[in-house]
Amino acid sequence: MPVKRRRKSSGKIRCPFAREELILHFWQVIPSTLPAVEQVIHRILKIARTMGYAKGELRKVELALREALINAVVHGSRGDPEKQIWVCCLCTEDKGMLLVVRDFGPGFDTSIVPDPTKAQNIYAGHGRGIFLMRELMDEVKFQKGGRQVVLKKTARQKPRQRSR
Repeated sequence: MPVKRRRKSSGKIRCPFAREELILHFWQVIPSTLPAVEQVIHRILKIARTMGYAKGELRKVELALREALINAVVHGSRGDPEKQIWVCCLCTEDKGMLLVVRDFGPGFDTSIVPDPTKAQNIYAGHGRGIFLMRELMDEVKFQKGGRQVVLKKTARQKPRQRSR
């Protein structure tokens, strides 16, 4: 399956998550495979490092993005490489990063996902991805019946220098 790729947009795009405009730096349609997940994570982190977005928070961004993408492959697309996953990264230096992952699976109801921190779920072999995303990112929102996840990492403001 050919990979559709669009990089760096000169214009600002209205953020679907917040009422702000962010710059689209990365948009790609990938096949629902784990190697494609690794490639897209590498590209997004390279953009983030180069541009200085989410400085000091990249390990958290990487893990949350990885969880969102793997969930899209495993649960959304059921491992079918013929299905597509859409990934985009919107950023501004002063606002931070917004990552959007969309699959075309059946979706799910986030309210019925078991809490992995409860005693009866501690040894479950699944169910930690959503918990990790919520712990690692500043905001997480599920849309389109659970088929789209929006991850937001707010830029950390530099402490003001006191004038003497």
